[in-house]
Amino acid sequence: MTEQKIRRKLRQLVRRYGTHDPFEIARARGIQVRLIDTQTLKGFSVGIMRNYFIYINQNQSEYMQRLTCAHELAHVVLHRDYLDDSPGIMNMDLYGMNTRTEYEADLFSALLLIDDGELVSLLHQGMDIAACASCLGVNVNHVALKLGLMQRDGLPVNVPFIPDRRFLGHIEDRADSL
Repeated sequence: MTEQKIRRKLRQLVRRYGTHDPFEIARARGIQVRLIDTQTLKGFSVGIMRNYFIYINQNQSEYMQRLTCAHELAHVVLHRDYLDDSPGIMNMDLYGMNTRTEYEADLFSALLLIDDGELVSLLHQGMDIAACASCLGVNVNHVALKLGLMQRDGLPVNVPFIPDRRFLGHIEDRADSL
């Protein structure tokens, strides 16, 4: 899916539901969000007979639960075909998720969770990427993704690094974690 299609879908969601909160959007779309006790996964999404569920590790901070919800919401919105075809088994390899779909989910979550104006304002105040991430309640990888989009749109911003396409699975529960 192209970045433009992801942006268009996201704009439609935000306009329709009047929020950037991934939990509120999921609830409004009839997606069940459940907290589960797991030590290994941050979260996952499942489609069963066109009913969609997002499962989030309850042992994470609220900050990380929000990031995970945004990421999994992206999979439900953008990659429904993988979820619909799955038998409900919680193995992403069986869903066919790959680095591209993970990148798309991370891009969607960065666009959902970061307001352009807020980010630009923080940058104008002289904040570095880690400080921006902390103020915005996201991870530095989300900020780097957003800055990359802004740069491609012609804005004169510096992108300090290119995030790993599967960073959500590897980051720690803090804003500056790479």
